[in-house]
Amino acid sequence: MRVPDVVFNNLEDRIHFYFCLLVALRLFSCKRQLTTIRQKNAFIMRWLKNAEQVASFRQRARSEIVWLRGEILCHSPDRDVEPLLLMIYRTACEMSET
Repeated sequence: MRVPDVVFNNLEDRIHFYFCLLVALRLFSCKRQLTTIRQKNAFIMRWLKNAEQVASFRQRARSEIVWLRGEILCHSPDRDVEPLLLMIYRTACEMSET
């Protein structure tokens, strides 16, 4: 099955965005012990706010930032979004290989 070309628009930018977010989350987790999902989500929300200030993210990943912030805010604060981030990253990587 062929994936429509429109899906690949900015795919490399999305891969880069989620890679940076996942690396930042892991580094923060190693540096400071995150004991709750809420702490992890608070870090992600701060990271997303800062990412909006970075020109390359603001231009290329704005829709991802807005969507992800909404996704975190509209669900329980105890919902772990890291598995979702990993799934999006892995799926985008697989799509880029095809």
